[in-house]
Amino acid sequence: MQRILIMAYMGTGKTETEKNYKNVIDLDFQDYKYIYDESIRDLPLEQRKGSVNLRKENPNYPNNFIKVALDELNLGKIVISPFIEHVFDAYNSNEFKLKAKDTRVILVCPMRNNFEEYIERFKNRGNSEEFIERRRVEFPSLIDLFEREQEYEKIIIKPGQFLSEALIENGIILQPKS
Repeated sequence: MQRILIMAYMGTGKTETEKNYKNVIDLDFQDYKYIYDESIRDLPLEQRKGSVNLRKENPNYPNNFIKVALDELNLGKIVISPFIEHVFDAYNSNEFKLKAKDTRVILVCPMRNNFEEYIERFKNRGNSEEFIERRRVEFPSLIDLFEREQEYEKIIIKPGQFLSEALIENGIILQPKS
């Protein structure tokens, strides 16, 4: 059994990939990194994402997140998490690497000049303006990290393409839900 961990940029289609394929889990960090105020705890994740004033840091992060990722990898799931710096750092840690030996790690990112498409994707899924602005600010540094990273495989998402299409195009076997 090959273990596969994918870090994919926001808006590429992680959630849709999980919805359509039984061997995939969309493991978002939000519910591990933050403890949400009761007033928004029941909102869908995409609506909670911009609510920085209604959440606090979870002291168990990233260990709680890494544990779940390892458990899912050991069950044979393809784990897909956001490509964002603190998630990258958690998975790039020696602790994770020791426990995840023989895991194929793939970074997935859009083209540097294609961010406007992602703004539209964020709006279409209900993300707040605050969320979108944070993505706009951090995008250049994430692209820089993606471009300079040498240890992991990389997939560049083409304009108009979504994650599942790019994974299949790159030989990742996704098992459709019946």
